[in-house]
Amino acid sequence: MAFYETLYIVHPDHGGRVKEYIDLNKRLIEGLGGTVEHGEEWGLRDLAYVIEKQSKGFYCLLRYRSTARAIEELERTMKLSDGVLRYLTVRLDESAEPVPRPVPREAAPQPKASSEEDPAIVGTRS
Repeated sequence: MAFYETLYIVHPDHGGRVKEYIDLNKRLIEGLGGTVEHGEEWGLRDLAYVIEKQSKGFYCLLRYRSTARAIEELERTMKLSDGVLRYLTVRLDESAEPVPRPVPREAAPQPKASSEEDPAIVGTRS
C-alpha cells in the first residue's frame, strides 16, 4: 500500500455536513483495506478562482495508506457528489514530513504601523 494525500473542497452550502464528508471518505478508504492516518478540516476559505459560481469553500485534508482501487473509488465518489467542488489526490514519498496546518489570517504577523518602530526608516522624514 502506498501513502496518499487528498485535499478536497466542499461546497459552502454543505458547510454543516463537512464532518459527514470526512467520515464518509474515511469509511470508504477503510472499507477497501486502507488506513487513514490523518484527517482534518481547514475551514471556510477563499477560492483562487470561482468554481460553480462559488468564491468560497470548506477545505478538507486526508492522509492515508491505501491501494489504487480505493483511490479510484474515492475519486469516483467525489466526482459524483454535488457537495465536492474540487479534489486532488497525490502519492506521497514514504519519508514525507507532516503538512503544517495553514495559519489563520487573524494569527498572521501584522506589518509595523509606524516608521518610528523601525530603526532603518527613522530619520528619513523631511
